Amino acid sequence: MWWSRKFASRSLRLHRLKSTGSTAPREPAQSLGIIGVPFAKGQGKQGVELAPDLLRQSSLRQVLQSSHDGLVIRDYGNLQYAVDEPLLQQQRVHYHHIRNYADFMACNRALIEQVKLMLVENTQFLAIGGDHAIGFGSVAGHLQHTPNLSLVWIDAHADINLHSTSQSGNIHGMPVSFLLEQLRNTWQHAGLQEIAPNCLPKDQLVYIGLRDIDPYEAFILNKVGIRYYAMDTIDRVGVPKIIEMTLDALHPQNKIHVSFDIDALDSNVAPSTGTAVRGGLTLREGISIVEALRDTKRVQGVDLVEINPKLGSERDVRTTVESGLEILKSMFGYRRSGRWSNIDTGILGSD
Repeated sequence: MWWSRKFASRSLRLHRLKSTGSTAPREPAQSLGIIGVPFAKGQGKQGVELAPDLLRQSSLRQVLQSSHDGLVIRDYGNLQYAVDEPLLQQQRVHYHHIRNYADFMACNRALIEQVKLMLVENTQFLAIGGDHAIGFGSVAGHLQHTPNLSLVWIDAHADINLHSTSQSGNIHGMPVSFLLEQLRNTWQHAGLQEIAPNCLPKDQLVYIGLRDIDPYEAFILNKVGIRYYAMDTIDRVGVPKIIEMTLDALHPQNKIHVSFDIDALDSNVAPSTGTAVRGGLTLREGISIVEALRDTKRVQGVDLVEINPKLGSERDVRTTVESGLEILKSMFGYRRSGRWSNIDTGILGSD
């Protein structure tokens, strides 16, 4: 397969020019912790567990480094976890109708601790799935480190089903329901007060890109009063207005977590994903959204999930990976309008 080849380094070398001219200041140093979470048991299609290493082989580090001169990257490898007997007992007694509940909870408990560690050691973190079931642990760990947090969930799906409402039993369609105080009593046997004591305020959750919402999810979204901008709204008012309304909804002092499911993008630009839905965001719209969030300078945590290299042709996989890299590149500093830093600005002479 194409991703197994040796990739040529795409890192950009900055040449210091020997000149008497002034030099543009380097941007302030930022550090980014990366964790791969090769979890595939939140749904039934194998392959998403390959995505973290595939993105690394596709020059993830070089792409991110080239987007921000001052970015220090620490790659923590791939998350490891173990399932213990109490979780298996929870699954047998209370959640036997959910597929792989014990694995889901073991993975996310480990991810919670990993996110807390990365935020102690870095200014930002990136969690690479895996399926979107990892969104629970990523956001819950972020909430423990940063209780004043806003969440932007960019996805074709709401992922807010309960164990009692899911028809498939796939837990990648449930992670948001673990995070909200209003839904905690539906998970009364999951021990959430111990592993994820901080809840996300309902008014600090915004969905963008929804277009495949289950009936019970639609009921929950409206009953709880959660802001969501489905594709029909985006088509009606346009991405700039969606960005404006989203930023208006987020508390201006809060840090921001962005959880980006690649299926938020239209399947023309992200075909290799398990639950692709036509009529999604264009790549340009997706980039515009993450650019606006980035420019708040408050984004502290990011997830990218659901890239599945076992689905579609080699070209489909390449297209999907490249779309994911473009989203991440823009999220962590690349500007389409251009930028300069650490260069000799005297090349044109003095004014």
